[in-house]
Amino acid sequence: MFLEWNVRTLQWYADAEEYTGFFRALAAEIAPSIAGVQSLCDLGCGPALFDFEIAPLVRSVECADTSEAALAFVEKRARALGLHNIFPVLADCEYPSGRWDVAFMSFFGSRHLDRYLPLCKKLIAVVSQSSDAALFPEKDRGYVRNTAQNTAKYLDLRGIAYKLVWKRQEFGQPFSSLEEARGYVKLYAPRVCAEEAELFLKQRIVKTGSTAFPWYFPRKKTVGIFFINGGLK
Repeated sequence: MFLEWNVRTLQWYADAEEYTGFFRALAAEIAPSIAGVQSLCDLGCGPALFDFEIAPLVRSVECADTSEAALAFVEKRARALGLHNIFPVLADCEYPSGRWDVAFMSFFGSRHLDRYLPLCKKLIAVVSQSSDAALFPEKDRGYVRNTAQNTAKYLDLRGIAYKLVWKRQEFGQPFSSLEEARGYVKLYAPRVCAEEAELFLKQRIVKTGSTAFPWYFPRKKTVGIFFINGGLK
Protein backbone atom coordinates (compact mmCIF):
# COMPACT_ATOMS: atom_id res chain seq x y z
CA MET A 1 0.00 0.00 0.00
CA PHE A 2 1.14 3.57 -0.63
CA LEU A 3 1.77 5.34 2.66
CA GLU A 4 1.97 9.02 3.44
CA TRP A 5 3.61 9.07 6.83
CA ASN A 6 1.92 11.10 9.51
CA VAL A 7 1.14 10.60 13.19
CA ARG A 8 -1.84 8.37 12.44
CA THR A 9 -0.31 6.16 9.72
CA LEU A 10 2.93 5.76 11.69
CA GLN A 11 0.99 4.61 14.74
CA TRP A 12 -1.05 2.14 12.69
CA TYR A 13 2.14 0.63 11.29
CA ALA A 14 3.67 0.43 14.76
CA ASP A 15 0.48 -1.17 16.09
CA ALA A 16 0.65 -3.78 13.32
CA GLU A 17 4.21 -4.64 14.32
CA GLU A 18 3.31 -4.78 18.01
CA TYR A 19 0.44 -7.17 17.33
CA THR A 20 2.04 -9.41 14.68
CA GLY A 21 5.81 -9.16 15.23
CA PHE A 22 6.39 -9.07 11.46
CA PHE A 23 9.65 -7.11 11.55
CA ARG A 24 10.86 -8.96 14.63
CA ALA A 25 10.52 -12.22 12.70
CA LEU A 26 12.16 -10.62 9.67
CA ALA A 27 15.12 -9.48 11.75
CA ALA A 28 15.52 -12.97 13.20
CA GLU A 29 15.66 -14.36 9.65
CA ILE A 30 18.26 -11.82 8.52
CA ALA A 31 20.39 -11.56 11.68
CA PRO A 32 22.78 -14.47 10.91
CA SER A 33 23.80 -12.85 7.63
CA ILE A 34 24.90 -9.55 9.22
CA ALA A 35 26.76 -10.76 12.29
CA GLY A 36 29.66 -8.42 13.01
CA VAL A 37 28.50 -5.73 10.60
CA GLN A 38 29.70 -2.22 11.42
CA SER A 39 27.32 -0.06 9.38
CA LEU A 40 23.82 -0.56 7.97
CA CYS A 41 21.63 1.92 6.14
CA ASP A 42 17.88 1.40 5.83
CA LEU A 43 16.99 3.18 2.59
CA GLY A 44 13.41 4.46 2.56
CA CYS A 45 13.08 3.42 6.19
CA GLY A 46 9.63 4.85 7.03
CA PRO A 47 9.14 4.12 10.75
CA ALA A 48 12.26 1.87 10.70
CA LEU A 49 10.63 -0.95 12.64
CA PHE A 50 13.16 -3.47 11.34
CA ASP A 51 16.01 -1.26 12.51
CA PHE A 52 14.92 -1.26 16.13
CA GLU A 53 15.11 -5.05 16.08
CA ILE A 54 18.48 -5.29 14.32
CA ALA A 55 20.25 -2.35 16.02
CA PRO A 56 21.73 -4.42 18.90
CA LEU A 57 23.72 -6.42 16.31
CA VAL A 58 25.14 -3.46 14.36
CA ARG A 59 27.48 -0.68 15.42
CA SER A 60 25.73 2.07 13.43
CA VAL A 61 22.29 2.15 11.77
CA GLU A 62 21.35 5.01 9.46
CA CYS A 63 17.61 5.40 8.85
CA ALA A 64 17.13 7.39 5.65
CA ASP A 65 13.85 8.77 4.32
CA THR A 66 12.32 11.89 2.77
CA SER A 67 9.58 12.01 5.42
CA GLU A 68 10.32 14.32 8.33
CA ALA A 69 7.36 12.83 10.21
CA ALA A 70 8.79 9.32 9.89
CA LEU A 71 12.25 10.42 10.98
CA ALA A 72 10.82 12.24 14.01
CA PHE A 73 9.04 9.00 14.92
CA VAL A 74 12.32 7.08 14.56
CA GLU A 75 14.25 9.52 16.71
CA LYS A 76 11.63 9.53 19.46
CA ARG A 77 11.33 5.73 19.50
CA ALA A 78 15.11 5.26 19.53
CA ARG A 79 15.39 7.52 22.58
CA ALA A 80 12.56 5.69 24.34
CA LEU A 81 14.26 2.34 23.72
CA GLY A 82 17.68 3.62 24.74
CA LEU A 83 19.19 2.86 21.33
CA HIS A 84 22.07 5.28 20.74
CA ASN A 85 23.31 3.79 17.47
CA ILE A 86 20.26 4.71 15.35
CA PHE A 87 20.72 7.87 13.28
CA PRO A 88 17.77 9.35 11.29
CA VAL A 89 18.88 10.95 8.00
CA LEU A 90 16.74 13.15 5.77
CA ALA A 91 17.63 11.96 2.27
CA ASP A 92 16.14 11.11 -1.10
CA CYS A 93 16.86 7.40 -1.32
CA GLU A 94 16.04 7.27 -5.02
CA TYR A 95 19.42 8.98 -5.47
CA PRO A 96 21.45 7.79 -2.47
CA SER A 97 24.97 8.70 -1.48
CA GLY A 98 27.04 7.03 1.19
CA ARG A 99 28.98 3.83 1.83
CA TRP A 100 27.85 1.04 4.14
CA ASP A 101 28.59 -2.56 4.95
CA VAL A 102 24.89 -3.33 4.40
CA ALA A 103 22.23 -1.46 2.46
CA PHE A 104 18.81 -2.65 3.58
CA MET A 105 15.44 -1.96 1.97
CA SER A 106 11.97 -3.19 2.81
CA PHE A 107 9.16 -2.51 0.32
CA PHE A 108 11.26 0.21 -1.36
CA GLY A 109 13.51 0.50 -4.40
CA SER A 110 13.09 -3.05 -5.66
CA ARG A 111 12.56 -2.10 -9.32
CA HIS A 112 16.19 -1.02 -9.72
CA LEU A 113 18.22 -2.77 -7.04
CA ASP A 114 21.41 -2.64 -9.09
CA ARG A 115 21.69 1.14 -8.62
CA TYR A 116 22.45 0.53 -4.92
CA LEU A 117 25.11 -2.16 -5.30
CA PRO A 118 28.11 0.21 -5.68
CA LEU A 119 27.30 1.73 -2.27
CA CYS A 120 27.55 -1.37 -0.11
CA LYS A 121 29.29 -4.66 0.57
CA LYS A 122 25.93 -6.41 0.81
CA LEU A 123 22.41 -5.48 -0.23
CA ILE A 124 19.39 -6.99 1.51
CA ALA A 125 16.00 -6.19 0.02
CA VAL A 126 12.58 -7.32 1.23
CA VAL A 127 10.06 -7.36 -1.61
CA SER A 128 6.35 -8.18 -1.41
CA GLN A 129 5.03 -11.13 -3.35
CA SER A 130 1.45 -11.65 -2.23
CA SER A 131 -1.04 -11.33 0.61
CA ASP A 132 -4.00 -13.56 1.25
CA ALA A 133 -6.31 -10.64 2.02
CA ALA A 134 -6.58 -6.90 1.52
CA LEU A 135 -6.41 -4.20 4.18
CA PHE A 136 -8.65 -1.87 2.17
CA PRO A 137 -10.78 -2.22 -0.98
CA GLU A 138 -8.27 -3.09 -3.70
CA LYS A 139 -10.08 -1.23 -6.46
CA ASP A 140 -8.87 1.97 -4.83
CA ARG A 141 -5.20 1.05 -5.27
CA GLY A 142 -3.61 3.77 -7.36
CA TYR A 143 -0.41 2.05 -8.50
CA VAL A 144 1.00 -1.28 -9.68
CA ARG A 145 3.09 -2.91 -6.97
CA ASN A 146 6.35 -4.59 -7.83
CA THR A 147 6.77 -8.25 -6.82
CA ALA A 148 9.61 -10.45 -5.68
CA GLN A 149 9.12 -12.56 -8.80
CA ASN A 150 9.58 -9.50 -11.04
CA THR A 151 12.64 -8.47 -9.04
CA ALA A 152 14.18 -11.91 -9.56
CA LYS A 153 13.56 -11.64 -13.31
CA TYR A 154 15.14 -8.18 -13.36
CA LEU A 155 18.28 -9.46 -11.63
CA ASP A 156 18.45 -12.58 -13.79
CA LEU A 157 18.32 -10.54 -16.99
CA ARG A 158 21.29 -8.50 -15.78
CA GLY A 159 23.28 -11.50 -14.63
CA ILE A 160 23.30 -10.34 -11.00
CA ALA A 161 23.71 -13.25 -8.60
CA TYR A 162 21.51 -13.36 -5.51
CA LYS A 163 20.17 -15.59 -2.80
CA LEU A 164 16.40 -15.50 -2.39
CA VAL A 165 14.62 -16.59 0.78
CA TRP A 166 10.83 -16.74 0.95
CA LYS A 167 9.00 -15.89 4.16
CA ARG A 168 5.31 -15.93 4.99
CA GLN A 169 4.21 -14.09 8.10
CA GLU A 170 1.09 -12.61 9.65
CA PHE A 171 1.05 -8.84 9.08
CA GLY A 172 -2.48 -7.53 9.36
CA GLN A 173 -3.84 -4.41 11.01
CA PRO A 174 -5.16 -4.21 14.58
CA PHE A 175 -7.52 -1.54 15.88
CA SER A 176 -8.58 -0.25 19.26
CA SER A 177 -12.18 0.29 18.07
CA LEU A 178 -14.52 -0.18 15.13
CA GLU A 179 -14.47 3.55 14.56
CA GLU A 180 -10.72 3.45 14.18
CA ALA A 181 -11.10 0.64 11.61
CA ARG A 182 -13.64 2.73 9.68
CA GLY A 183 -11.20 5.65 9.69
CA TYR A 184 -8.47 3.38 8.34
CA VAL A 185 -10.60 2.18 5.42
CA LYS A 186 -11.76 5.73 4.69
CA LEU A 187 -8.18 7.02 4.60
CA TYR A 188 -6.80 4.34 2.30
CA ALA A 189 -9.90 3.99 0.11
CA PRO A 190 -11.24 7.55 -0.12
CA ARG A 191 -13.18 6.93 -3.35
CA VAL A 192 -15.15 3.98 -1.96
CA CYS A 193 -18.69 4.86 -0.91
CA ALA A 194 -19.83 4.44 2.68
CA GLU A 195 -21.90 1.34 1.89
CA GLU A 196 -18.97 -0.42 0.20
CA ALA A 197 -16.63 0.52 3.02
CA GLU A 198 -19.05 -0.83 5.61
CA LEU A 199 -19.46 -4.08 3.67
CA PHE A 200 -15.68 -4.47 3.44
CA LEU A 201 -15.40 -3.87 7.17
CA LYS A 202 -18.10 -6.44 7.96
CA GLN A 203 -16.48 -9.07 5.73
CA ARG A 204 -12.90 -8.56 6.90
CA ILE A 205 -12.78 -7.56 10.54
CA VAL A 206 -12.53 -10.12 13.36
CA LYS A 207 -12.62 -9.97 17.14
CA THR A 208 -9.33 -10.80 18.84
CA GLY A 209 -10.05 -11.01 22.56
CA SER A 210 -7.20 -8.53 23.08
CA THR A 211 -7.75 -5.59 25.43
CA ALA A 212 -5.42 -3.26 23.54
CA PHE A 213 -6.54 -4.31 20.05
CA PRO A 214 -9.97 -5.94 20.15
CA TRP A 215 -10.47 -5.72 16.35
CA TYR A 216 -8.23 -6.95 13.54
CA PHE A 217 -7.93 -7.25 9.78
CA PRO A 218 -6.08 -10.58 9.45
CA ARG A 219 -3.57 -10.93 6.64
CA LYS A 220 -0.69 -13.27 5.90
CA LYS A 221 2.00 -11.64 3.80
CA THR A 222 4.54 -13.45 1.61
CA VAL A 223 7.82 -11.68 0.91
CA GLY A 224 11.04 -12.50 -0.89
CA ILE A 225 14.27 -11.55 0.88
CA PHE A 226 17.11 -10.89 -1.58
CA PHE A 227 20.72 -11.17 -0.47
CA ILE A 228 23.13 -9.66 -3.03
CA ASN A 229 26.86 -8.97 -2.83
CA GLY A 230 27.61 -5.30 -3.35
CA GLY A 231 30.48 -3.59 -5.11
CA LEU A 232 32.39 -2.31 -2.08
CA LYS A 233 35.34 -4.28 -0.74
